[in-house]
This record gives sequence, structure tokens and C-alpha cells, in this order.
Amino acid sequence: MGETESNILDRFTLKDIKELADQLGVAGLAGSIRRYTASTYQQFIDTLYSDLNSIVSTLQENPELRKDDGEDRLTLEILSILRGMGYAAGHETKIGGHTDLSVRGKNNYLWIGEAKIHGSYDYLFQGFQQLCTRYTTGDTNQDCGALIIYIKNKNCAAVVKEWRERITAQGLTNLSISDCEDRPDFVFHTTHTHERSGTPFNVKHIGISLYFNPQDKGKAPIT
Repeated sequence: MGETESNILDRFTLKDIKELADQLGVAGLAGSIRRYTASTYQQFIDTLYSDLNSIVSTLQENPELRKDDGEDRLTLEILSILRGMGYAAGHETKIGGHTDLSVRGKNNYLWIGEAKIHGSYDYLFQGFQQLCTRYTTGDTNQDCGALIIYIKNKNCAAVVKEWRERITAQGLTNLSISDCEDRPDFVFHTTHTHERSGTPFNVKHIGISLYFNPQDKGKAPIT
């Protein structure tokens, strides 16, 4: 007698299922497996950032629906999606203050995000300081965070480029900056010495483009 479908499935390992999901493009299943099997802090962070990339893409698709949203409303939308993915995510969690976004994992894993609507570069630096000197410990398995920048101005890439130049000029100890492979014009990474822990702290600066100013209305048709 031939094997039943259940017998065949019993022989699959999580690795087999993940590889099959990747080959078939079953993003939801592959993502769930990555989140479930993350066995190191770096794997936890890599998976979280992959998921955040997907969330950012979703947010950017309909800026007209978010043009009047404030920081909390936008951040709560990210929070809801992360929770739907199975993350232990929180908003206004008490960690050295009330954090905008926090995600916990096994083995005391902790990631914190500070979110700002870009209004001025001083305001962004205030958010960076909140993240690095108020909310984060910089300890083992807690040395990564993000500055999430909601950009309602035009030319998102120019805003991120200018912010990168501004953060370079702040005199941070042992600062290094690197590009983001996935969204190099809109995201970059910094590492500097965390004042509290004295060890390297890693920040991902994530630009989210929410500019909306359609030019198709009120203009004479071209004949």
C-alpha cells in the first residue's frame, strides 16, 4: 500500500517545510517558521527587521489614508501587525520611560523602537537620544533598536540622507555607519558606544515615506 498524505507529512522537518515554503513563495508560512525557530538574538533581530520591511511596504502603499495620523496612530498600526504575526509587542511599555514600540523574545531578547514624524532634525535627534539614553539597556540580547521616521515631506531619500549627515556630526563615541541592503536610500544602520553599558549599540534608522500631494485634480486636460 502507498503512503498516506499524513505519513508523508510526518517525515518533514521544520527545515524541510521552511525550504518548501521559500520555494513556493508562501511568505506567511516561511515567516512563521523563521519567527518560531529563531535560536539566537541575531536571528530574532534579522527576522524582526524582515517583517518590519514588509510592514513598511504596506504602510507606504496608501499614504492618503494616513496623512492626518499622528505618531501614536501610525505606531499602533505597526504594533497591531506585529502582534498578528505572533510577536510579543507593546506600546507605551514602561522601560526607562514609556516606549513607543517594544518587542520581547525568549532568553530575555528585547528590541525597542522610537517613532517620530519628521518635523525637524533636532526632533529626530531627540528621539535618537530617548532611544539610546533612556529606554535601552545596551545589555546582551538587548543591544539593538530602531529610530522609525515617518516622513510626510516630499523627497524621502533627501530627508534620510540629511539625517545621516546630521547624526554623523553629533560626536557619538565610536560611531560607524553602514548601508541597508534592502532599502539603501531610505534606511541605514549606526553603531556607537552605549553610554550606560559601554558596549556597542546598534540602531536601524528606518524612513517611511508618507508624502501625499496628488497633482491630477483641478488641472486643465491636455488636448
